[in-house]
Amino acid sequence: MDKKRRPIRKKVQTMVLAISVTALLLTSVVSVISMLKIQSDVLSAGKELGDTAAKNGEDALLTQMEQNLLDIVSSKAKLADAELGKFSGYTGQFAAYADRLYNSSSNFIPVEVLPPNKENSNNLMMQRYLASKNISLPDIHDEIKLLGNLEYVFKPIITAEKEMITTIYIGTESGFMLSYDNRSDLGDKTAASEEYYDYFDASWYTAAKEAGKPVFTDTYPDTYGRGLTISCAAPFYDEADRFAGVVCMDILITDLNQTIIDIDLGKSSYAMLIDRNGRIIASPQMTSEQTEFDDILKDPSLPAYEAKDDLLSGNTGVTLTSTDIYYAYTPVASAEWTLAIHVPASDITEPVAQIRDSINTKTDDTAASMRKNILTAILIFVLSFAAIIFIVVILTRRFAVQLTMPLLSLRNDVGEISGGNLEYRAQIHDNDEIGDLAGSFNNMALSLEQYINDLTFVTAEKERIGAELDVAKHIQASMLPSIFPAFPERPELDIYATMTPAKEVGGDFYDFFLVDDDRLAMVMADVSGKGVPAALFMVIAKTLLKNVAQTGLSPKAVLEKVNNQLCVGNEAEMFVTVWLGVLEISTGKMTCANAGHEYPVIKRAGGSYELIKDKHGFVLAGMEGTRYKEYELQLDSGDRLYLYTDGVAEATDTHNELYGTDRMIHALNRYKDVDCATLLHRMKEEIDAFVGEAPQFDDITMLSLELRPQNGHGMKKLKVTPTLASIEEVTAFVEQELEAAEIPMKVTAQMNIAVDEIFSNIVRYSGASDATVGVSVEDGHVTLRFADNGRPYDPTEKPDPDTTLSAEERDIGGLGIFMVKKFMDTVEYEYQDSLNILTLTKQI
Repeated sequence: MDKKRRPIRKKVQTMVLAISVTALLLTSVVSVISMLKIQSDVLSAGKELGDTAAKNGEDALLTQMEQNLLDIVSSKAKLADAELGKFSGYTGQFAAYADRLYNSSSNFIPVEVLPPNKENSNNLMMQRYLASKNISLPDIHDEIKLLGNLEYVFKPIITAEKEMITTIYIGTESGFMLSYDNRSDLGDKTAASEEYYDYFDASWYTAAKEAGKPVFTDTYPDTYGRGLTISCAAPFYDEADRFAGVVCMDILITDLNQTIIDIDLGKSSYAMLIDRNGRIIASPQMTSEQTEFDDILKDPSLPAYEAKDDLLSGNTGVTLTSTDIYYAYTPVASAEWTLAIHVPASDITEPVAQIRDSINTKTDDTAASMRKNILTAILIFVLSFAAIIFIVVILTRRFAVQLTMPLLSLRNDVGEISGGNLEYRAQIHDNDEIGDLAGSFNNMALSLEQYINDLTFVTAEKERIGAELDVAKHIQASMLPSIFPAFPERPELDIYATMTPAKEVGGDFYDFFLVDDDRLAMVMADVSGKGVPAALFMVIAKTLLKNVAQTGLSPKAVLEKVNNQLCVGNEAEMFVTVWLGVLEISTGKMTCANAGHEYPVIKRAGGSYELIKDKHGFVLAGMEGTRYKEYELQLDSGDRLYLYTDGVAEATDTHNELYGTDRMIHALNRYKDVDCATLLHRMKEEIDAFVGEAPQFDDITMLSLELRPQNGHGMKKLKVTPTLASIEEVTAFVEQELEAAEIPMKVTAQMNIAVDEIFSNIVRYSGASDATVGVSVEDGHVTLRFADNGRPYDPTEKPDPDTTLSAEERDIGGLGIFMVKKFMDTVEYEYQDSLNILTLTKQI
């Protein structure tokens, strides 16, 4: 049976239909799968974005919070210090007035002061109390009437500060107390009987007496229920500068405390004041009538208990407890309080959580919208299957591409940016949520790029400046003498110096140098200011001082000439203090001049260090034409000189207490038997130990010189102008020294021949204008040393004459130096510092 014939058209139609159906089904499945994948990517990207934004936001908020809290507590602490400082100032003024009363009692009219009288209740009155019944009123009555004048300074202050100051009173060593207040109802009905109050052991009295300055007591509830009170007390002294008593005022600080802790920080955050004993004396939870205080040192249930060590450390900072509570704290130095802010971490991170929830909500909304679109597309496929297969395929494909392309493009863009290419920008500009997200990423990339560029520039600048300052530091250090021993050929000199700049480079400097063979110049100076400007001015001043001093001028003339040179073009109005001394080594005489510098310190052999309160002149570069005075010191063997800048005496510890010259002298005397180098190292250790953690505000520069005794008789020197007439003077000098050392006559005669021969040659042939002859006897040897500034000539190079020849056969000259060589054990020549130096030694 023949198969039923089917037209090709139908086959084609069937094939096309089958292909279309298959294509539609496949496209539908692919489209659905793609859309589900897109949905997953959107949810993942949204969650990642929410977590990242929340984390970055939380870090930024915490960082900003810490700084804001520190700014708040610091400003409030300054307010408290200012207010308390005002009352401390009042108390100091009262004490000063009491000092004046004692010192100028004849200038004041006696003022009668009576015991408390109830009839005067509620009126401000000055009234007296005795410390005990053993006090004799007649013995102290004149002193009471003298101090009654204090009413005139108490009244305006207590009137102006009546809301805070409740009572002002003084207690004296004589045994009476005067109180200015309106509580006269504490006494009897009449003023006939005395009232007694033993205040000698009261904390306000003993604390001020021991401190010697205004002090604050611990806080305490006011006796009359008016609120929290603190007392400020200050000592005063009589005309012989003996402790005479204490003036004190009681201050209501409830309103002040509320002003300090009145900080709007959020629903669970608050500020509080803690006294030196760990008691919380002010917080929003406290009432004005409260007399019992929470103690963070004793009560572990308090939130601040865990942070007690930080809060009472006296430092400023922020700490986080294990219960996620931040505490920002700073000291109120005047009263030894701590101002702290209690901030739960949840108060800070709550906005971050809201941001995270908002992003997650947006992500969920996007996912729901996408699911709805997917269901709609599937429904369209089913209903339009027969009629619009091709259209469905095209629309489905277009829909998938349109939907997925922006997200895929954004993912690629974000990957490029996160890979470090901060100049790259997302290219999506759709007016929808994805376009907004792309814009946010672009803004983030721009901000990060700007921040990194700024950070790179600042870092590079810091490194460049740091490198330049490091080079400057080494250059400055190299300009100062730093090789020790400085004069190894001069055993009579032990000299050592150090300079520690407060910044990378400093304005202090020292210098020492030989003006000639017998004169040593020493400089100690301090330029005004710090850092690079001071260092530049220091270079100029040091160079001028050395150049002028090496011309041989006196210290007075050197300072005057350098002062005039520094004044020229000194538009920065800088100046330098200078101490300059020139030591004549052979005699120990030192000529000195002081241009506004610190007093030098001297220690005589076997003695102790003490200040030399020399004549001060004006600073250099301060005023052109200034004249300076000079004075002389005599340094003998074993004497020591100590020079320093104000960075030593003015070194400050963490309590702003100065090191001071008394402490410096005491430290010097502890190490008075060590050498110069060890002395300066020990002094630096002493200063560092005193300063502790406090920053160094000034350069610290020190120099120590000792004239050391030599074994035997030491090198005695005579400086002369080489002439024929001076030969006899030189010979007599040598003979005197050898005779004093009890040198045998034979050796003395040989030494005299050598002196006559050598010094005669210097006079006749060297052309020298100055010569020095030195004699020393030590370790069984006699040493002669000749130094002159004549033409360079080494007599040891001349060959010895042939003594086997007759006088007529020998060359002329050379016999004298030949005899010297024969008499001496060693003959050595050197040319140093433009001087011919010939040294002869002879064993005794």
